[in-house]
Amino acid sequence: MKIFLLVFFVGFEVAFGCIGDGCIHDREENRFFWFSDRAGSEIANVKEQGGPSSYCLSLGLTVTSPGSSIWMRAMEIERRIAETQSRFSFTDDSVEASGESAEDPKILWPIRTVCHEMKWN
Repeated sequence: MKIFLLVFFVGFEVAFGCIGDGCIHDREENRFFWFSDRAGSEIANVKEQGGPSSYCLSLGLTVTSPGSSIWMRAMEIERRIAETQSRFSFTDDSVEASGESAEDPKILWPIRTVCHEMKWN
């Protein structure tokens, strides 16, 4: 029973630490990043909040400054994820032939926003 509770609470914490398709967890630094151009399931919420920056702030995340060391770390983590996904890529019939749609986050928010979870030591 103790093992079940431990697994339940650890899983519960991780499950609610990152919200939506735009979120990536950096296991090495135990930090969450959110990328506006990866948004999917959270697009309606991002629109409701007034855009990616407001969405991040509503979640308690900090908007990451382009070029900062945290930004560079986010780019590295995203690159690793993309490499892994390319190995296991499948075609998605729900995507239009052009690859773009009215709900494409790259069209909705052409300026990329990256947010991160603050770490306090």
